[in-house]
Amino acid sequence: MNDTSLIFGAFRRHMMRTLFTVLSITIAFAVYLVLASFYNGINGVTYYANAQRMMVWGETARLPLAYLPKVAGIPGVTAVNYFTAFAAEYANAKKWVYVMGVEPNAYFKVFPEYKLGDAEKQTFLADRQGAVTGAVLAKKMGWKVGDTIRLQSGPVQKSGSTVWVFHLVGILGAPNLPEGYQEGFIAHYAYINEGLADVAHKDTANNFQVMVDDPRRVNDVAHRIEALFAHASPPTLAAPDQLLVGSVLKSFGDISALLVAICAAVFFSMLLVTGNTMASSVRDRLHEFALLRALGFTRLRVAALVLREAAVLIGTGAVLGVALGWQIYGAMKDMVTQNLPAFVVTWQALAFAALLALAFALITGLLPARRVTKLAVADTLRRS
Repeated sequence: MNDTSLIFGAFRRHMMRTLFTVLSITIAFAVYLVLASFYNGINGVTYYANAQRMMVWGETARLPLAYLPKVAGIPGVTAVNYFTAFAAEYANAKKWVYVMGVEPNAYFKVFPEYKLGDAEKQTFLADRQGAVTGAVLAKKMGWKVGDTIRLQSGPVQKSGSTVWVFHLVGILGAPNLPEGYQEGFIAHYAYINEGLADVAHKDTANNFQVMVDDPRRVNDVAHRIEALFAHASPPTLAAPDQLLVGSVLKSFGDISALLVAICAAVFFSMLLVTGNTMASSVRDRLHEFALLRALGFTRLRVAALVLREAAVLIGTGAVLGVALGWQIYGAMKDMVTQNLPAFVVTWQALAFAALLALAFALITGLLPARRVTKLAVADTLRRS
């Protein structure tokens, strides 16, 4: 007989109780992992926003490109990208692609987090029908550099066609960004603008993306831009990336606090169930622990048995819970990252799950362990 056989013997004694306890732990950790991904998705949007970048958009209509030189001439502005966008389908209706037409040179200055090899960049600049895409989107669609991409159901062109043809010339590198930020499809604004049949959208942009030389000047530049076009048609609105993202999140309330509260409630319920299981298990076996003490087991050894029992119970549930949470995360990822690109399971979340499992094992095991060390051996054996 060894300590491991004693621990698993205790589990087998009340198998249903053990299974339901492991199930409650599994559900708790699965919920935690999914909520941690949402938490990262919400707060990560702010984290990945560039402090030197801002967005400018028309208050009542799309921005005319005629505004561009005036914005670029404001002191502190180092680069201005403008873009137009549309959604189109690739291969079938289940594979939609969001196409962003940009000014290529400005795009890489405003979004320095995206990298492209020198040769690929030159090819992209030279080919008006050229396009680059994130690695995640390329993998999802089965694309490789050199492919001709035909996107259907886009906006009507002058020719009457709704099929837009692009040449994939490069894969954007963004190793420090979550997968949700690596699904862009970047094309030339000029190619899309020239091909559009809709005259109302000609020479206009969804918005401008402005890079400023110093984060401390971002608010000042935003005020200057709004003042510059205050009496124009359309007037403009401007806001730093981080402020814009923060205001959008605040409009939904304090979601992060709600996620933490839900997670805390789930874990508290789990602790009640697991603590009750451990207390009942030890109470049912007090005479066995007294017998072990009589056979020469030290107080420390019997306490370690109880703590190991709690660790195995919670550790098993935690591993199963993380595995289940990973599967749920995988099933939700494609849908959620469309709105929360930072929705991802991080190594920090996994490490924290391990720390939680250790803490919960100690919490649920310490009191029962203390009880077995305080046993009056002779009295307990006599009563049993």
